[in-house]
Amino acid sequence: MTIGNSRLLLTVSLSLLALISCTQPRETTAQPPVSANPTSSTTPVPSPGRDLTPLFSKIWRVTNPPSQPASGSIFVFLPNGTLLQTSCVETYAIFGWTIDKDQPQVLQVSENGQPAYTAEIVELTNSTLRLQRQLIPSNETQMITLTAVEQEFVCPDLPK
Repeated sequence: MTIGNSRLLLTVSLSLLALISCTQPRETTAQPPVSANPTSSTTPVPSPGRDLTPLFSKIWRVTNPPSQPASGSIFVFLPNGTLLQTSCVETYAIFGWTIDKDQPQVLQVSENGQPAYTAEIVELTNSTLRLQRQLIPSNETQMITLTAVEQEFVCPDLPK
């Protein structure tokens, strides 16, 4: 790994750590976030029977991808309605997300203020997150399995 790559990785890692350490998990049942879009009129709606604390308290790495996102991609859900998505081979992306008020197990993810996909939480434990993702532009359905990152991880050097 080159010094430049090491510094970039360190900077991204410290930024992620700062973001995660600044968020506090909700004490009881997590309330759905408001949209990351400040002009949105979406308000939090209680999610009956769904404790989302594990969703907010982990960095999730894709372990069983359909085709996109690639295996090893990471997702970081923040309780304020922000989703950070990145991988070892693509630049990071920050999306907004909300909970569907009619279906509290469904996350609605937006990109540039426009709906990008919905993700139904099929399974959520302290170690596993399974999402059934419905891409809005193509109407394609994908099942994605993510695993909580429990230890340090550094992206491998890419071939040049």
